[in-house]
Amino acid sequence: MDDRNKELTPPPEHAAAPPPEFTLPPELLPPDTALPGEKAAAAGALQAKAAKWKKLAYILVGGSALTASLLLGAPGAAAPDAVPDTGGTPAAYEEYAAGLLHYTIYNDTFSAGGEPLILAQSDVDISALADAPLSLPQPEAPTYGAYQFLGWVARYDTSAGQRWTRVEEPLTAAFAARIKPGEDGVRTLVLRAAWRRTKESRYPWTLRLDDGAAVTECDAAVPMASGGSVYLCAYPEPVRAGYRFTGWLNASGVEVDTLSAADFFARSADGQTDWHAPLPVTLTAQWAQE
Repeated sequence: MDDRNKELTPPPEHAAAPPPEFTLPPELLPPDTALPGEKAAAAGALQAKAAKWKKLAYILVGGSALTASLLLGAPGAAAPDAVPDTGGTPAAYEEYAAGLLHYTIYNDTFSAGGEPLILAQSDVDISALADAPLSLPQPEAPTYGAYQFLGWVARYDTSAGQRWTRVEEPLTAAFAARIKPGEDGVRTLVLRAAWRRTKESRYPWTLRLDDGAAVTECDAAVPMASGGSVYLCAYPEPVRAGYRFTGWLNASGVEVDTLSAADFFARSADGQTDWHAPLPVTLTAQWAQE
């Protein structure tokens, strides 16, 4: 056997399967640590130490799969090189994520001074979210026009790139764990309120959503006009028996998750947006068979 493989072989004391409730091997704990089976207070102290080691293992996963495997008491199990994002991060990663989350919450309307209105901006310890999820603020209805609030949306970094998604409240540690931390270890989240116009307009942003069985039409205009975006993840997802909805395709067959104001208007001969010539946008649902 190759010497390098010998070095990576877990010691015999780690070969046994972990008990149902996680505990660390005695050799990884200080000599004075009380072991399971003793009085409840000592067992509680051990559990706290175990949780600390588990978080450390999570941090080390990207650099050493073997080290993480040994610390977690699961030799032979292949640990991924980075936290995957599959629309729902595995519970193991959600539980061990630690560090700060920096968040900014935009109302996606203009303030009295003509600037984008920020409802909240702060830092929160992700571990604190496990006990006390963060309640999101109430959106402020625009003082101009008539609009319906569709929900909160966010675009954030993941191991698979950036993605837009609808964010349900309250904000939990499990959700924060999906966000890829920056070089400083801080995760960054920008939340935006999604709106759509509810009153008839002379220049509507006509959006037609075709799910293959029916076409839903609405005015998708937003309060920030040409300075805003239409967030498609805020709209209800279509349902089809035996299939999973995977996104919206434009007329060119390209998947899109946002639309700009210019998408809803024709182009003039010189290629400029003609804001006096509304142009309906039709998107087609994309499906994957289950």
